[in-house]
Amino acid sequence: MLTDRLFARSARPSGARADSAPSRWHHGPWWSNSYLLTPLLSILVFLVVMSLILWSLNRREQQQQEDTLFRNVAWAQQQIRLSMTGAQEQLQGVARDLAAGHEEERSFQTSTADIMQAHPEIVYLNWYTSGKTLHWPDMAPPLAGQRFARLTDAQMDMAVTAAFGEARSTRRQVYSPLIYDDLGNGYLTLQTPVYRDREFLGSIAAVFSIEGILKHDIPPELSAKYKISLLDADNRELSTTSTRPRLPRDIFYDLPLDPPGQGLTVRVYAFPQITNFTNNTLVWLVAGLSCFVLWSLWSLWKHTRQRFEAQQALYAEAFFRRAMENSVLIGMRVLDMHGRITHVNPAFCRMTGWDESDLVGKTPPFPYWPRDSYPEMQRQIDMTLRGKAPSSGFELRVRRKDGSIFHARLYVSPLIDSSGRQTGWMSSMTDITEPKRAREELAAAHERFTTVLESLDAAVSVLAADEAELLFANRYYRHLFGIRPDGHLELAGGGGFDSTQASSDSIDMVDTYAGLPAAALTEGTADAQEVYVQSIQKWFEVRRQYIQWVDGHLAQMQIATDITTRKQAQELARQQEEKLQFTSRLMTMGEMASSLAHELNQPLAAINNYCSGTVALVKAGRTTPDTLLPVLEKTAQQAVRAGMIIKRIREFVKRSEPKRQAARVSDIVADAVGLAEIETRKRRIRIVTEIRSRLPVIYVDPVLIEQVLVNLLKNAAEAMHGARPNAVDPAIRIVVRLDAGFVCISVIDQGPGVDEAAIERLFEPFFSTKSDGMGMGLNICRSIIESHRGRLWVVNNIDADGKVTGATFHVSLPIGEPADHNQGGSEAQRPQTVTGEL
Repeated sequence: MLTDRLFARSARPSGARADSAPSRWHHGPWWSNSYLLTPLLSILVFLVVMSLILWSLNRREQQQQEDTLFRNVAWAQQQIRLSMTGAQEQLQGVARDLAAGHEEERSFQTSTADIMQAHPEIVYLNWYTSGKTLHWPDMAPPLAGQRFARLTDAQMDMAVTAAFGEARSTRRQVYSPLIYDDLGNGYLTLQTPVYRDREFLGSIAAVFSIEGILKHDIPPELSAKYKISLLDADNRELSTTSTRPRLPRDIFYDLPLDPPGQGLTVRVYAFPQITNFTNNTLVWLVAGLSCFVLWSLWSLWKHTRQRFEAQQALYAEAFFRRAMENSVLIGMRVLDMHGRITHVNPAFCRMTGWDESDLVGKTPPFPYWPRDSYPEMQRQIDMTLRGKAPSSGFELRVRRKDGSIFHARLYVSPLIDSSGRQTGWMSSMTDITEPKRAREELAAAHERFTTVLESLDAAVSVLAADEAELLFANRYYRHLFGIRPDGHLELAGGGGFDSTQASSDSIDMVDTYAGLPAAALTEGTADAQEVYVQSIQKWFEVRRQYIQWVDGHLAQMQIATDITTRKQAQELARQQEEKLQFTSRLMTMGEMASSLAHELNQPLAAINNYCSGTVALVKAGRTTPDTLLPVLEKTAQQAVRAGMIIKRIREFVKRSEPKRQAARVSDIVADAVGLAEIETRKRRIRIVTEIRSRLPVIYVDPVLIEQVLVNLLKNAAEAMHGARPNAVDPAIRIVVRLDAGFVCISVIDQGPGVDEAAIERLFEPFFSTKSDGMGMGLNICRSIIESHRGRLWVVNNIDADGKVTGATFHVSLPIGEPADHNQGGSEAQRPQTVTGEL
């Protein structure tokens, strides 16, 4: 009945009136918590009280055992002390008789035998003189307790003489330190000094066995109840009355023996007490009653808990039904079969701004209908009442109480009761103002993005990574390649598309990234590549990147920009640079024309003289083979010299395509020096070459490198001649060395150096330090060296005094064949796929 009432209350359509009942239910069962806590508190109190009682009884029993143990330890100590004190007194009486002269050998032996019989713990007893010798050597040594005496002769001698000197000096009885035999048994020696007036007559030595003391001085009733042991100063057990091992739970008590002292301690262990049947019965009875009480309290707590859980389930069911309806963000509205509103949830009221009382019981037109939308809203209500509402719902405009309008979507479904009969229509409404605005903005952004992509003068395409399928292509791509993926693959360097092999192998390096996460693939952009497409005769700068497509799969996006015009301009610039290099060589030869004429005039004049002399000798008839042969050989040498000069000039000024080939540095330097010497010899300047043997081969254009060195040597000669025209033995040094994978050629002059302000601009075009210079020579030299992936720079030579003594131009060229080297072909005419190649 309670459940029915709760469910009936939760299903009531009136929000304000229905909220009051659950509020009372929530605060009503506060007393149920006390039903749960009372048994638990009772159990805890009972356990605490019983624990305290048992602990108190156990503590009291332990205290009684400790007191009894202490009394027995004191008793054992007292018995041992009494026995040893009696022995001391008897030995003192014997010592007094010896001092008085009343004792003889027979009477002494009788007295000692009586003492040892009364004290079996004494294993040896005799009188030693002041010289530590026996007073009566012939007397048999009085021994007793042979079962305790395990000392060897040497140990016995040490025992009877122990503490002898201390007894003599103190004139009183003294116990010696412990002495141990081979088995670890302990012994004490009691020295009783014998004095007659002030004369020391000796000492009576009595050896006590620790084991004998324990066996004979402890009462049997005490050793039967306890385990009694004697321990030395190191806490080592010397003797014990029981061989039973000590258990961790056994309690014990220690008392020192004084006398005799010397670290001896009496320890008494208490054996476990025999349990009392009466006490055990009471304990078990209490324990049984405690268990019964605990079981009763547990049963009571369990029953109370079950009742509480049943009540909570009823409350939770009612609260859940109401809370589920009130907490949803979707507005809920219930119409009866005639279109009247019977229920709205708080979310519907928050959306519309109308209170529940303003809506419940209303019929169309409803207050939240916009006035200009009555016909459309009425049509939707009619469709709903006829059961014709679309499954996708209605999209409508809703007017709030403050007059503002928002867009919403309304879904309608039949409301069926527990008997299967339809009682109305259930409607759910969601606010779609923001999603609709976002959707419209997204559509506008997509339109703008598509417009931008379609207007680009670059081919943009997206290709699936798992198969050769074109996912997107803009207008420019479609204009060049159509809608097939062939253009994408061709730009990626994969060639044409083969439909029989549509695998990831034909996509440029897709498999390389297939195992990587999408986040790592979408970060960063690949380096740009220059690709020549043969089918359309165009150059493109291609950038590609792996992205995550809208369906979550990996795809490759590619942007190809037409750079045909730029490549043509680069090719034209390259040709102009070659012409400029050739012109520079011609200008160099023009500047060296007078020197070349003078250089050629010498061998030609020598040839003329040799020929004239030969003719004269022939006409005079004074010729012989021996006289003609040296003249003809010299004539041939001069002809070869003139031919080598002409050959070098011809190769230097010969116009040819740049061609890299394997060359030796020494040959290039020798050819350059051969040409430059024509100019330097005219200025009386020597060229000194320092080249180490076995230099590696470099891949360069020998003519271009020779042009650089000739230009540098010519500039060095001009600088030295202008600065020091009358210098003694001027020289230009060429040093060739290896430096970290590079061949470094240094041209060192003795000129005025280079102004620090002009060093940075020295290699700029049209900048010159000469009055008649064009400013292109060093710029061309740097371009030639950088095209060979090398470096050209200048530094001033500084002496120890900080004075500039000239300048050094360094040329650095890489060793080995470049990766893109093409034997027998022109690099400028070869299609290039990576930017920066020359």
